[in-house]
Amino acid sequence: MPSKNPTIQKALKDGKISKGQYDKLPDGLLLGIIKKKSTGKATTTSKGMVKKTSKLAYEKGKGTKETRKKLGKEAHKRGRPKGGSKVEIKK
Repeated sequence: MPSKNPTIQKALKDGKISKGQYDKLPDGLLLGIIKKKSTGKATTTSKGMVKKTSKLAYEKGKGTKETRKKLGKEAHKRGRPKGGSKVEIKK
């Protein structure tokens, strides 16, 4: 579905979207892909605030990185620790 939207055509020319995406995907999805690619590593939330990963903050030296440890019965279980876990903060 080739688009007449100038933003999408510019993104195709700049290489943010591929020719296959341009041909097959609708305008709404293409605009979402363009928005995601233009923000870089930090993504925006639904309220417009910038969300950064702890890994990104830790690498740049800004902020802290949290590591979570499971306690009690959950200590031997697989998966991500839940909200009530012990949090260690590394600088």
